[in-house]
Amino acid sequence: MKERRTMNRQQRRMNGGIMMEGVRTLEWNDNLKENMQEASKITLEQLKEQVELSEVRNRHEGYGISAEGYVSIQKAMKSVKTDMDDFLKLLPVTEQNALNCISSLYNSVLDVSVEAVKLAAQCQRILADLYDKERILTPIEEAIKEAEDRLKESEDFEEVEE
Repeated sequence: MKERRTMNRQQRRMNGGIMMEGVRTLEWNDNLKENMQEASKITLEQLKEQVELSEVRNRHEGYGISAEGYVSIQKAMKSVKTDMDDFLKLLPVTEQNALNCISSLYNSVLDVSVEAVKLAAQCQRILADLYDKERILTPIEEAIKEAEDRLKESEDFEEVEE
């Protein structure tokens, strides 16, 4: 079952003091992975709006970008582990302490989710940038490309009439 939601970005989010304007239509459905893929696409758009992202030139650069995201997720996971340890220690104590621990755990898990979606967005960018560079053409694709290049070259030459 799909549900359509239209939200004004201005109502949804304020990034770095800059109000985002415009309307985005989000389609949510029962498949959580598809919803997360949509969130990843939106995150990539937001990253591009915040900072001018350069093209990923090679797989080594792509690995570096991915590694940065991985480290961010690991830092966020450390907070989750700390919160889980605190929760375990406070189990025999009053309910209020448990509620504080659950609240902290919830926030830490959300931070992990945000970092994971950011990494997914960066991976999407890396895939898009490296697809043509890393792709190995089949012999028929090479022949087609060469024919297209020759056609383009022949169109570029102008015959000079005397």
